[in-house]
Amino acid sequence: MNLKGKLIIVVAILGTLLSPLTSQTGDWRSELASLFLRHADWSEMISFLEPQFASLDGLDKPTAALVLAFAFEKNNDRTNAYTWLARFFEEHQGEGAFFDFLPRSAQNEIWAYLRQWQARYPRVSDLSFLIPAQTSPSLSPPDRFVLAIQMINAAFFKLISEGETIKAGELQRGLNTLSLESSSLIRQSGLHAFLLDLKVDDLIIRREISIDVNLSSELVLSSPAPSEVSRSYRVSLLLGEKLLAQSQSTIKLTPPVQLTLPPADGRYSPYGPVHPSGRDPNTIGVSILNLPLVLAQLIKDYKAKKEEKERVPAPETKKEIQVVYLNQTQKGLEKMTADLRLEFKGYQAMVFSASFP
Repeated sequence: MNLKGKLIIVVAILGTLLSPLTSQTGDWRSELASLFLRHADWSEMISFLEPQFASLDGLDKPTAALVLAFAFEKNNDRTNAYTWLARFFEEHQGEGAFFDFLPRSAQNEIWAYLRQWQARYPRVSDLSFLIPAQTSPSLSPPDRFVLAIQMINAAFFKLISEGETIKAGELQRGLNTLSLESSSLIRQSGLHAFLLDLKVDDLIIRREISIDVNLSSELVLSSPAPSEVSRSYRVSLLLGEKLLAQSQSTIKLTPPVQLTLPPADGRYSPYGPVHPSGRDPNTIGVSILNLPLVLAQLIKDYKAKKEEKERVPAPETKKEIQVVYLNQTQKGLEKMTADLRLEFKGYQAMVFSASFP
């Protein structure tokens, strides 16, 4: 056998070995298209595509996931249809699906199905803490923490903690805020878990919110040892000069608070004894010759402030925040530091029913 004949045999063997792999990965599109062309049952399409989904290329998975959602919907299996629909939107952000290999009629139906859910699917694009306006330690812990939720589409929601619904309502498209009471969060260090249910029609998408809280304290002012002030008294019962009964008792008194205040001079001085400019505030004024320039500057400043107010900056959000506040304890005044880290994870698609909790 010559060299040319040997090469032909080697190529034939390689083709035989690679053909099953090619049919499973590269030819799934043509096989699926043939199923649509001969109007196969939806169950047959599902049986063909679902088992090989895991072995598909990452670029092919968005298309396959949406086709499976569409096929399950046509097969009247809404539970699995919503499962694959959620996979398409949550894992692939609702992008990357192409159907140009399918017959034109199938393309039109799947595109219509996709457009319908692009306008309705309750997807959260971001969930973070709204940064509190705090520049120095607060005298008390914050009343609440505010979550900023960015919604792609509007949806009804329920926020669940330990099996109980603590908040419910409607989230609009765009930025929404949701407040959480701080008392239960910063009572002690630990992980706090919440469930967020988003509902559109009979579709419910459940997401998990976890907030990891780490508390630390620092004693900044210790309490002085209390000075005891006591008073004793005696009560005697006499009949003439005869002592019938006698009782003696001692009580502890709270020492009075002593504050030393500066003497008042009867004058209101908003800047204290010295004006910020260093001049006597009683002699500050504007020369009549400079009045037009002063008025022009005032008008200019007013317009600048008005334009600044009209430009509303976007709120600042973060996944991790730190809150510092003061707390009075028996030891004294403590500076408390609460570090909070938020994680938004997981998803579960469910079909709403009258018996849904």
